[in-house]
Amino acid sequence: MNSEFVEMIRSRRVVRNYTNEAISETVLWKILDTARWAPAARNRRYNRYICLNDKETIRKIQIVSPGMGAGLPTALIVVCIDWDLAAYDVMDRTYQTAYIDVGTAVENMLLAAHAQEVGAWPMTSFSPDAVRILLNIPENLAPIMFVGLGWPANIPNSSLKKPKIRVRIEEFVQWGSFPQNADIE
Repeated sequence: MNSEFVEMIRSRRVVRNYTNEAISETVLWKILDTARWAPAARNRRYNRYICLNDKETIRKIQIVSPGMGAGLPTALIVVCIDWDLAAYDVMDRTYQTAYIDVGTAVENMLLAAHAQEVGAWPMTSFSPDAVRILLNIPENLAPIMFVGLGWPANIPNSSLKKPKIRVRIEEFVQWGSFPQNADIE
């Protein structure tokens, strides 16, 4: 396995403190482009992306986004599911695969941001209805997740004092089936 790639995954962190320096559209396009390379069920592309780099608009969205309380990103990607496209395959909006596809696309964008030394963090704590109104999002698009982006600022001293909890993979992996309970017949 490519050790540089593994180290990139291991070193990626959620960044919530940013400088005021804008991220260029060229860098944003590079990050957005990686979303299309994410795995998707049946290779369908139901996701749509709204890229924002206007500080005033992002500030308005922050008001309806408790998850953005920790910091104001200089760019924001709103990841949506286009239910008109998904309706070809399903009849309702509970199609789990569409939500999983959001996650795979976001992970690609987070890694692409990290590779360009851009800080990023995913957010789901926001009011979809309020975001829909603020951005005039059509009914067929459902805002599901944000990716906040910005050039990392200095790490605050309070963050440095937090203990680092290392979780070992063995703590959450079960090899094979679970043992049967002897009390069950």
